[in-house]
Order: sequence, then C-alpha cells, then structure tokens
Amino acid sequence: MTYEQQLHDEAELWGTEAQRMAGQVLPDWRAHRHLLYNVINHQQDIDALLAQIQPGMQTLELGCASGWLTLAMAQRGANATGYDISPKSLQVARDYYATIAHEVPGTVQYDVQDLNNLSLPHAAYDVVVVKGTLHHLVNMPQVIAEVHQSLKPGGLFWVSDEAGDVNMRSALFSSALMFLLPTQVSYREKFGGLLKFGLNAPSRIKASMEAEDLSPFEGAGREHDWLALVQAQFADVRVFNKPAVTGYLAHQINLSRWLAIPLLRMIGAIDSLMVRIGLLKNTGVVVYARK
Repeated sequence: MTYEQQLHDEAELWGTEAQRMAGQVLPDWRAHRHLLYNVINHQQDIDALLAQIQPGMQTLELGCASGWLTLAMAQRGANATGYDISPKSLQVARDYYATIAHEVPGTVQYDVQDLNNLSLPHAAYDVVVVKGTLHHLVNMPQVIAEVHQSLKPGGLFWVSDEAGDVNMRSALFSSALMFLLPTQVSYREKFGGLLKFGLNAPSRIKASMEAEDLSPFEGAGREHDWLALVQAQFADVRVFNKPAVTGYLAHQINLSRWLAIPLLRMIGAIDSLMVRIGLLKNTGVVVYARK
C-alpha cells in the first residue's frame, strides 16, 4: 500500500470516528471532560494545560481531530489553529464552532495538514500541543524540529501521548483486572477466551493496549523515541508519568459511573505507586517542554 493510500485510509477512519463521537457528545471540552476515560486519565492534565493559556496567545494543535482542544484554547482567549489529516474530522470541528463562535473570545482556524510533512512559520506560536498523535507519525525528527523552530522563545510544547511499548508485567496486571472486573466483554466470553488462548491471553491484551492494527499508522512513531528527541531539542523538559493500565481499563469497564469512578481512582493510585517503585512500566506520559 502506498503512503498516499495509507494517509487516505487513516483520514477516513478517524473522520468516521469523529462523526460517530459528535453524534454522542459535542466536540467541546465542556462536554468531553465528563467522559469516563477523561475523568480518570485526562481531565486534570487538560485543565492544567488550559490554565497556561492566556488571551491573545497564538496556539497550534497538531492532530486536532474534532477540534475540541483547539476550541478550548480559543475559549480561553487564544488565537488557535488546529491541524489534522482528516477533512471529515475538521468539518465536524468547523460545524460546531460555527454554532458557538459568537461566544468564543478567541479565534479558531482548522486546516488539513499531513503532519509528517510539516512546514511551520518561525517563532510564531506561544503554545503547540499534541494529544495522542505523535505515536502515529513516521517523520518524527522533522516534526519535533519544526515544532521547536515554530515556538517563540519561552514557548510551550505540551504533549500527552504514548512513549515506548507496553511491557508484559503491565499486560499481565491489565489481564487480571480485565478478567475480574465487569467489562464490555461478558464473563462467558472471558472464560472462553482463556480456554482458547491460554498463556497467550496477556499477549492479546498487550496488543489491545497498544491498539495494534487499529489504523494504518497506529504505532508507527514507536520506531522513534520522540521523548528523547524532545529532550534533546528543548532546554526545560518536565515529564509526568501516567498509570500503566488504568487509562486502558477506563475504556473497557462496564459499571455505573458512581461505582466506576471511585473504583478506577483507587486502582489508579495503586497503579501509579507500582509504576513509581518499578513493578509496572507505564507508556503514557504528559510532557511540558519550554523553548
């Protein structure tokens, strides 16, 4: 398959997903922040990022999908631009923005862009953000270099993404939790899968945690150590580790919110402790890098 065909298929897949999600929840952080996996894994990080955004800032999001984070920066008064490969995703973003533009103090612009072939203006942005996109990119050194030169002195590069591969201990811990807790898979199917796959069951969970083969470019960026590239380019880099398995579990658990939220927060605290003492290895990180 050619690169152009992969790019087309990637755009179609995520465009269809953006349309599906927009049918369930508005592409607005005020709505997305209440989704279970955001409450558990992303709400605090996104709110901390948005607290950095000041009126009049020039901001850019790479891989903006349906545009809710780009929009959230504009809602803080920024002049915000969002780039994405999917025209369908951007149409979702534009359609929603058109309905609330009159109440947004900043400005929003959404553009189609192949992030593997970036050419950004020099010293143009106060903040560049990337959420869940770097691990899809094949031209990582150019992307990081372009972001660095596009930031003003003191500008912020904020990343929330996966760095590295899921290790087997994390997969085993996730497998145990997935088997014990009620999830979207019935217990009958779980027992059937255990009989069918036996000792290979954790490997299948590992592949699921890494979203293996979800899209043409899923995991392509794992061939590059994007975190090392950021640390080499930027003077001040702070890295915050996420739990190893709790974010994945939040997508799978099948409990009412009043049970799921305290349970996942308890698991997350244990999960984070096991990461800190080295029993588990996380892949999710949040990075603040200053030029």
